[in-house]
Amino acid sequence: MIKLFFISIFSLFLTTGVFAQSKNFEGFGLALDYSLNIINDVSTPGGSVTTKSGIPGVTVDFYKAISDKFLIGAYGTLELGTTDTTGTDPDAHNPYEAGLKAGYALNQSLMAYAKVGRVWSKYSSPGYYQWMDGMSYGLGLDYFFTKNIFTRVELSQQNYESVLWNDGSRDKVRINAYTLAIGYRF
Repeated sequence: MIKLFFISIFSLFLTTGVFAQSKNFEGFGLALDYSLNIINDVSTPGGSVTTKSGIPGVTVDFYKAISDKFLIGAYGTLELGTTDTTGTDPDAHNPYEAGLKAGYALNQSLMAYAKVGRVWSKYSSPGYYQWMDGMSYGLGLDYFFTKNIFTRVELSQQNYESVLWNDGSRDKVRINAYTLAIGYRF
């Protein structure tokens, strides 16, 4: 009986230790982001327009450990401006995105993740406004400086579906984003 007791305690200790690495990343997070966006707008008829801009955003996410290394979660991001900072190019107004993340704890303070989601935005081109949506995906790293404060780097892409304008023309928009963030995990 005593042997069974010690085996049970030892198993409980190992189970807690096994999840210790991924548990560092569990919980709700709030991050302030800054994204450099490269927008590729392919018009039919017409051509292609590429613009670059940087805009701030806010991301909330949640992770749950499912093993010692793996986590699953959900996220939502709201960009706090328009992707066109010059005021002359096609742009996406306050894009917002929601989706799922899968994380892998590389060590006690570094986690790699992949994300997939859906993005929505009011898109404009000179004289036109229309809601657009599409798929988004990306890869990133979270690094914890302390138990709660982290930084994030992320590469992502938003693929908006084709928009049909009033004059019969079409736009297909892809936005590549390079993001740096600082956040707090609760």
